[in-house]
Amino acid sequence: MAAPLDFTRLIREHRELLLRWVEPNPAPLLRLLHDSGLLTQPEYFSLLETIPKSNQVIALLDRVCSKPENSQKFLDALRELQEAYCPELQHWLEKSCPEKGKGEPSPRQPGTQKSLSPTHLTECLLWGRKGKENVSHFETPLGSDKAGYQIQTPPPLLLLHNPSLSRFNLEPPPKTPKRTLLKFWNSKKYKLPAVPADEGKSNDLTFRRALSRQLKAALQNHRRSLLTRTEKLCTNVDDTETCGHIEIRYTDLLLSDNPRSASSSHDYLHLASRRARLYSLHAPRRLALSQLFSPLPKESSPPRQVMLSGAAGIGKSVAAQKIIHDWALGAAFQKALCMLDFSFRELSLIRTPQSLEDLIRSKHVHLSGVLPELLDRPGELLVILDGLDEFRHSLKSKNPCFQSDQPAHIKDLVHGLLYGTLLPEATILVTSRPSAALPEDLFDRHVIILGFQEQQVKDYFFRFFRNPAQAADVLGYVSAHEGLASLSFIPLYCFILCTALGEFFPWTGEMEASPPSTITEVYRQYLSTILRLRRAGGVGGALEKAKDLVLQLGKLAYAGLLRGKVVFYADELRGFGFDPENLPGTFLNRIFFKEKDEVYGFFHLTIQEFLAALYSVAILDPSTEELTSCLDLWWDGEAPEGGQAERLLPPPDGRAAAGLLGYTREFLSEGQQWDNLQMFSRFFMGLLSSRMQGKLESLAEGLTGDPLVPLAEWLGKKAQYESDRKLLSLLHCVAELHQDWVTQKVASNLDEVDLFKVTLNPADCAALAYVLGCSEHKRLRNLNLSYSNMGIGGLRRLRGLLHRCETLQLRYNSLDCEAAAIEAEILRSPRCQVKRLLFCGNCLGSEGVRGLWDALQENATLEELYLDITGITDSGLDNIMDSLMGNRTLRLLTIVGNRLSKAGREVLSELSRRKPELKIISSFLSDMGLLQAYLDWVEEIKADQEQMESVKNADALRSVLEVLEETEDPGASQEARERAELLKKQITVLLGEEKTRENGAP
Repeated sequence: MAAPLDFTRLIREHRELLLRWVEPNPAPLLRLLHDSGLLTQPEYFSLLETIPKSNQVIALLDRVCSKPENSQKFLDALRELQEAYCPELQHWLEKSCPEKGKGEPSPRQPGTQKSLSPTHLTECLLWGRKGKENVSHFETPLGSDKAGYQIQTPPPLLLLHNPSLSRFNLEPPPKTPKRTLLKFWNSKKYKLPAVPADEGKSNDLTFRRALSRQLKAALQNHRRSLLTRTEKLCTNVDDTETCGHIEIRYTDLLLSDNPRSASSSHDYLHLASRRARLYSLHAPRRLALSQLFSPLPKESSPPRQVMLSGAAGIGKSVAAQKIIHDWALGAAFQKALCMLDFSFRELSLIRTPQSLEDLIRSKHVHLSGVLPELLDRPGELLVILDGLDEFRHSLKSKNPCFQSDQPAHIKDLVHGLLYGTLLPEATILVTSRPSAALPEDLFDRHVIILGFQEQQVKDYFFRFFRNPAQAADVLGYVSAHEGLASLSFIPLYCFILCTALGEFFPWTGEMEASPPSTITEVYRQYLSTILRLRRAGGVGGALEKAKDLVLQLGKLAYAGLLRGKVVFYADELRGFGFDPENLPGTFLNRIFFKEKDEVYGFFHLTIQEFLAALYSVAILDPSTEELTSCLDLWWDGEAPEGGQAERLLPPPDGRAAAGLLGYTREFLSEGQQWDNLQMFSRFFMGLLSSRMQGKLESLAEGLTGDPLVPLAEWLGKKAQYESDRKLLSLLHCVAELHQDWVTQKVASNLDEVDLFKVTLNPADCAALAYVLGCSEHKRLRNLNLSYSNMGIGGLRRLRGLLHRCETLQLRYNSLDCEAAAIEAEILRSPRCQVKRLLFCGNCLGSEGVRGLWDALQENATLEELYLDITGITDSGLDNIMDSLMGNRTLRLLTIVGNRLSKAGREVLSELSRRKPELKIISSFLSDMGLLQAYLDWVEEIKADQEQMESVKNADALRSVLEVLEETEDPGASQEARERAELLKKQITVLLGEEKTRENGAP
């Protein structure tokens, strides 16, 4: 009997050989040892940062030789990954440390057949075309050393018709390793995805054909090449200061399966308002990145066409990079035999007809010799197309491409991949901003990136700074300023925040300047930091040498913004006076950078918007009507003569009228620009204020006139008539300008604030509070915040202003008992002017409404109170009689949709009898107008499904349905009964559709 192997001694004796074999590609081994628990996360990160790679392996060998069990785990991992390394290592493993149960190693005789064990059988890879059976079997001849396994009886194909393993004469199964995540390296192993127990008898098994040696070698080189290309996460910056290993710097993103089309509004501002409600709505549909191509519950097959959308800078390209890296590393997506990736920026540069094979050869030379064999397996390919919104060509194609060797225009190749005429069985992932227009049914799955959650923002800050105290200080400062925190869910915005604020912390109080507190100040400080200027000087005063370049970039940014362009090409840069061969890269790399070849872009959309605003403020001549004329153009738009704007950005027309107004007219591409210029407008107002304070002296001369007078008149007039999101955008502009005299002028013109169905985040509530707070004694006729989903945090921010509202609408805002307490305090205030209070659809509960009844004893203004569907039970009526009998102003109380028993309804009847001047509506059947209002509400939800995510409407609908089913009113009219039945039927249908969506049904 052979003595047990001393694994530690074996490693030490062959240390130099192991170092030479593992050094070219240690990443898969490190990841496997980390995932298996041998390396802690700090140890793993430390090894990844160690350079050169030989030192990584030396440190790893020292670590695994510290304990015998670690040595064994190391060798087990090497055995699992052996085909990621050279043949010498594979031979050494077979000779020196054979797998248990195999005895001493011996050379395999020619012609020896290997039998397929149950373990190996259940590892066969299922990768079939959705909706089809694509059955094949092993093609490698018997007897080859790396061949597929031979089932002794019956033949492999017959196995597909009867999967029972007990019928076959199989070798005893080898010991199953605890982890099989990286078995792609060993091409002898085949995987079968786990299937539910009730599907275990499926005959739809598809075997992966054995690979030729040439294809194996090419794919190994491909993986190594992709690992090298994707291991650094540089945030669009090619320098060592900001680059880090992707395994260390990557922070998980929140992905949500979201089949609905995106809004056309400014994408990251729109998402900033929607994300809170999306979190709760899509909780059952959240996906890990590794599940992107996995079937959801009740889906029978994985998706083939996946759209991954998200706002600018939210992590689409980084997610694509992580997918590629994890596949190359073997950590995920191992159903794909090969992964190919292309960015639309690089595809846009192709001007001559090319075939798909030409594209692959040009990017992956090492695959050139095996393309026919590789493309003969389209169902095993995963193709990533990154940045569809940056493609310079239309996707309409009159010449569809069907063959991979067929030369075609690049737009026809892309069209073929998207629409399935090329590689019809391949899995395709497309990333894009929500603005890209494609048929919804083109994709099997739509996934939206919601960015960082609060914990992930914290993780990012701590990974960025590495100094826990500094990270905590910066994070605390951001959290305390709603305007700064509002976009922190965007990874690139977090980078800008950390870069701009890092030098101010730890805060000592002795610095020349305070940290920036508005978004405009953050971006000014970011630009200052990139230019390596002194901390307190801001952009002005130290920009003398960079002035021309900054204004030149600003001019390009402004023209691109007006034309909706975020990608620029060398010929466009030349038209704006740039020499693409002579751009100062060290200066520009975190502002404006060259991605590859002739493709250029701003570091982030907000950087483009900021520089465009900086240019606009710098060249503005406020002594003329230029300011208000430009504001009108930005707000209302002006369509150009001749129709649609060109896709290629033309150079500025030297004959155009000088100044900002002439330039704006020249480049304005279409009407209604406001949607795309929301953030630009905020930056413009903030920078205009900076210029007035003398902070932009090096960029612009002093003002020859006072722009505040025409600006205040323009803003006040617009605020008087606007509503919805346009009004909210105006409020943000006023807040960013932060000139109290202007704010007072605007606030004095506000008689009504209608933000109905405009979702508000904390920054929105802060802007609203600032503007309304500058006119303390102004009475507001109507403040409509219904369906804003502002939650209790938003109400707290506004509590000091609510007593001035004659009509206060807070319906369906996810408010709770605390909200009732806040409103009770307002009703008690001697300054209260509230006459109508609409609280419907909030979870106030019985405790909350008892506080409202008590407050009404002291209130002398409220005339109408709406408490439908607020969670009131009989206990909520304990003090209603005493409280309301002492109130002299209340004339209407609606309280339908609450779970009141017969005793509770009798209390309300008694109150109505004692106080006849108070109309109480407690039953749907007692008021035809109320029934019609609820029918209209259901119709609104049917027409606008986003209402189901803006508030807890599904819960409200269920409450209404339950109350309707329990309502008995013998005195109700026949018409009321018919309307009630119709309402029940429509709610039942609507709730059924919502349940279907929650369960992930297509």
